[in-house]
Amino acid sequence: MTISQYFMPDVSDDLGDLYGQVVGAFEEVALMTTSDSIPLNDVLRLVGQRLCELLGVNRCSVYLRRDDGRFQGQVGYCVGRRNIDAGVSKLVSGVDDDLFTAEIIATTSPVVVRDASHDPRTIQRTMRQWGVRDMVGVPLVVDGEVIGIIYVDNQGEPHDYTQRDIKLAQAFAGLSALAVRQAWLYKKLGERAKIIDHQRRVLGESALVHGRVTRAVLDGADIDAILHLIVELLGKPVVLYNPKLQVVSWGAPDAADGARCPGLTATQLNLPWVRNTIAELHNGSPSIMLRATPETRCRRLLVRMVVDRQCVGYLELCELGRSFSQVDSKALEQASMAVALKLLTVQRNKEIHRQEREEYLADILYGRRDLDSLTRRAESFGFDVSKRHVVIRLQYALERDDDSSTGQKRRTAVTSMINDQLAELGRVVACTSVPGADLALIEVDPSETGLTTGPVGLALQAVFPTLVTKVGARFAVVSDPCRSLGELPSTAEKVREVAGLLRETTDQPRISFTRELELLRLVTRREGVHGARRHAEDMLRPLVEHDSATGGALVETLKAFIACQAQIRATSTILGVHENTVRYRLNRIREVSSIEPERLDALLSVSMAMQVQSLFEPAGTG
Repeated sequence: MTISQYFMPDVSDDLGDLYGQVVGAFEEVALMTTSDSIPLNDVLRLVGQRLCELLGVNRCSVYLRRDDGRFQGQVGYCVGRRNIDAGVSKLVSGVDDDLFTAEIIATTSPVVVRDASHDPRTIQRTMRQWGVRDMVGVPLVVDGEVIGIIYVDNQGEPHDYTQRDIKLAQAFAGLSALAVRQAWLYKKLGERAKIIDHQRRVLGESALVHGRVTRAVLDGADIDAILHLIVELLGKPVVLYNPKLQVVSWGAPDAADGARCPGLTATQLNLPWVRNTIAELHNGSPSIMLRATPETRCRRLLVRMVVDRQCVGYLELCELGRSFSQVDSKALEQASMAVALKLLTVQRNKEIHRQEREEYLADILYGRRDLDSLTRRAESFGFDVSKRHVVIRLQYALERDDDSSTGQKRRTAVTSMINDQLAELGRVVACTSVPGADLALIEVDPSETGLTTGPVGLALQAVFPTLVTKVGARFAVVSDPCRSLGELPSTAEKVREVAGLLRETTDQPRISFTRELELLRLVTRREGVHGARRHAEDMLRPLVEHDSATGGALVETLKAFIACQAQIRATSTILGVHENTVRYRLNRIREVSSIEPERLDALLSVSMAMQVQSLFEPAGTG
C-alpha cells in the first residue's frame, strides 16, 4: 500500500501536505535504520517522538510483541521529562483484561480512547497511575501481523484526535513498522553474533583445558597432578569421587597442608534435595549445579564420568574464592573425559598387574619356572626375598550367593581382613585361587621361625572366625615360614596334603598348622617311604647346605641332641664342646631352618627324618 492510499478523497486537497509531513517525519528514521550499529531502542524512541510531533501531543510509549503474544514496554518519550524508559519497560499490554489492545490487534488500525481512566476497554488502574486522559493506540503492522504498538497521549491533558490525525498516524506507522522490523532484525543478528562469539570463546577456553589435561594424561601424570592442573586452569577447588561418591582426591588453589577437603560429606549427600539433583546425572544431564545452602556451603558443578556405560567416578568444581563462569561448566565436562581416561588406564593397569602377580605366585608355588628367573622378578611384584614367606590355604564350604564369594572380590576381602589383623607383623603379598580354595602368600619378618604360638600364628587364629563368617571359609592350613622362594613349591604341596586330610576328617571350621599334622601327613601320603625321604631331605637341606658352605656341624649337633634326649650337657659331652657352643649351634639351627629344637614335635619330626635318611645311606656310613 502506498502512502497516498491512507488518505481519503475528501481531504485530497491536503494530500501533498500530509504526504510531506509523513515523509519528513520518517526521513530521519529511515536514515537511522540503514546502520546496523544503531541500538533498537534509539530507533523506537525516535519513531515515538516523531509520531508525537505529527499528532501534536507530548507523550508516548512503544511496545514490541513477545513470543507469548503480549507486548512488552520498551521505551518512552515525554516532553519536559528526561527519560521515562525505566517505567515503560516494566509495563506489559495485551493481558486478558486489556480490551483496548485486543481491539488494536483485531483491526490492525489505530484505536482512540477518550477518558481512558474510565473506559472499560483499558486497564484503568494503569491509566490513572500514568494520568492518561485521551489516548490513541497505533499498531506497527508488517505482513498483516502487529509487531508493536505505540500508545500516544497528551500527558494528562485532553486532546481531540481527528480523522486527519488517525490517517497521519496510520501512514507514519506503516512506514515505521518496516524500519522497526529492520532494526529488530539487526538487533537479533547482533545478539546472535555475540552468542556465537561467546560460544566460540567458551569452546576455545574449554578446549584449552581439555587439551592440556589430555596432554598431561598422555604424558603419564598421576591423578593428583591432573587435578592440580585443573585447579590451576580454572582457579577453583576440584574434588574427585569414586562411583559411590566417596572422596578419592582433591586439590585447591594454594591449599595449605592439612586444609579442609571441600568435597561433599556423607551428611550432605544424604540431604534429599542433593540426592534428587545428583540423580539428574543418571538421566542424561552432562552436568548439574548444586545450589549454595548453609549445609553445602557453596555452589558446586558436578559431572558424572562414564566409560563403556559404567560409572568410574564423579568430578566436582567448587565455587570457592571465584564465581563460576560459563566456561567452567563446559571445561569441567571436557576435563572429566581426560580424567575418566586416566581412571580407566589406572584401573586396567591394576587389573593387569594383579593378574601378573597371581600368575607369578602360581609359578612360585608350583615351581613352573627356574628359581633364578623368579628371584629376579620378585621385586617388581612387591616380593621381598630377604624376608620369610608363609603359605596359607583357605578351603571354602559350598559356594555362597553374595558378592563376597566371587573370585577377585573374595580374594580382595581375604587379603584386607588378614592384613588388618596382622598389622605390623606381616602382610599378604599375593593371593590366587585354586578349585574350592584361595592360596595367600604372607610375608613375615626374617626372624620368624614358627607360627603355632608365635604372634603371627595367634593373629591368623584370631582372624579365622571372621573369614568363616565373611567369606565362608571351611578351614585354613598354615605353613611354616620359608627361608627362600625355592622352598615354596614343596611347602605348597605340604599345605595341599594337609588340606586333603582335613577335608576327609572334619566338618567343623578349624585352622591348622602343617607342623601339627606333619606325622599324620607323612603316614598317609601316597608316596610312602619315598615321600618320607623327600620330606627328610627338605627338612634337613638348610642345615646340610649350611654345614657344606661353612664347614659347620649343625646336622651333627642336632643328631647328638636328639640322641641325648634333648639334654644340652650330655650333648656337649658327646661332641666334646662347651655347653654354650651347643646352645649357639641350636640357636643357629633355629635361624637357618624351620626347626625349633626346644619343641618336642619338631624333634620327633627331625628324628623321623634322620631315620628315613639312614635307610638310604650306603652300608658302613655313619
